Amino acid sequence: MLSVLAIVCTLAVIVILLNRKIKMGYAMLAGSAVLFFASGPQLSKLTMAITATLTAHSTWEIIFALYFVMCLEYQLRTSGTIDGFMSVSRQVFKSDRYLLAMMPAFLGFLPSLGGAIFSAPLVENAGKSYGLSAETKTIINYWFRHVWEFTNPIFTGMLLASNLSGIPLGTLVSHMAWLTALSITIGWLTFISPLKGKSSLNSAPAGPCPDACAYRYVALAVGPILANLLLVVFVGLDASISMAIVVAAMSVILRQSQAAVRGMLVHAFDRNLLLGVLGILFFQNMLRQAGVVDDIAALFHSLAVPAAVVVGIIAFLGGLLTGTSQGFVAMTFPFIAVLSPGDLTLVTVCFVMGTAGHMLSPAHLCLLVTLDYFKSDFFKSLRPILALEIIMVAATYGVISLWG
Repeated sequence: MLSVLAIVCTLAVIVILLNRKIKMGYAMLAGSAVLFFASGPQLSKLTMAITATLTAHSTWEIIFALYFVMCLEYQLRTSGTIDGFMSVSRQVFKSDRYLLAMMPAFLGFLPSLGGAIFSAPLVENAGKSYGLSAETKTIINYWFRHVWEFTNPIFTGMLLASNLSGIPLGTLVSHMAWLTALSITIGWLTFISPLKGKSSLNSAPAGPCPDACAYRYVALAVGPILANLLLVVFVGLDASISMAIVVAAMSVILRQSQAAVRGMLVHAFDRNLLLGVLGILFFQNMLRQAGVVDDIAALFHSLAVPAAVVVGIIAFLGGLLTGTSQGFVAMTFPFIAVLSPGDLTLVTVCFVMGTAGHMLSPAHLCLLVTLDYFKSDFFKSLRPILALEIIMVAATYGVISLWG
């Protein structure tokens, strides 16, 4: 019970600070401090959490990968590539409504750390004529980036789920494909359909872009993303190394001057964003050292309630606390292995509830970078996301009851 109170106090502090416009990094550090004292303060726990954060390969992998992602965003934006790509896309799709959803969905299919940085400027561009609020642009970028959570075979969460459950990856993807379809549908009906009748086609260049020009913009916009995917998935490079290679190659292709390169390197060093990432990673390590997550999981496991409810609650808490799909998978799938090995129904519940948790989590990296880019309000942005996640959860449990 003490672990439950510790978590409640921790989350309350984080939420209150975010509501007072405190930077994400400072809010997470404050939450970590509350967790440290509420769970029985021991200097060894704090020392181990700090050491784990600063010495873990994954910490610097994320930091440098995100830094180079921001470098690439600067290159694409300042070189006119984003505007050119949007112009070509407008001529193809004839409506910015499609671009608003398609751009974050396309880029969200690629498992790139901090990838919201890629799609945010495209959403900004496509939404100019609609007069969208910062919160609406945040929601569109954030929601459509994550519609593939249930079907993307190269997401870490999916790979880990298949490995822990022993269920073939193809089976998992095909079984949960309807969830991606539902996610796209409700996102479209809620955020995109109301924009009907508006278009920024008049703001596109009057004459068609020559074929060579169009191909160049498409290649410059899509090429770096595909190159990063190939280097990570097929070559096996770390995301930070692959992004560094891509940025270096783009500097040559775009013929950046030394001044432009210096400007890019300075611009990409966003102290608030990088501090926010470190704050999130330290919070996750503090959670592990405090042991409250394991205590809560054991508590729910001991309760005489249906397995789908137990797994759902644990998955939601795991997503909410860690802000990652691999986090809630790692927490939940051991219970699935004990309660009902290879059960596709429980796997589905795990993914829907876990995704709901990490989509609402202040520790979610994509949310952090999207809020930072659009300078939007945390709570105003999350309220519509909460409503859509309730629909996803209700639909899932409804389908499960029909499967019986």
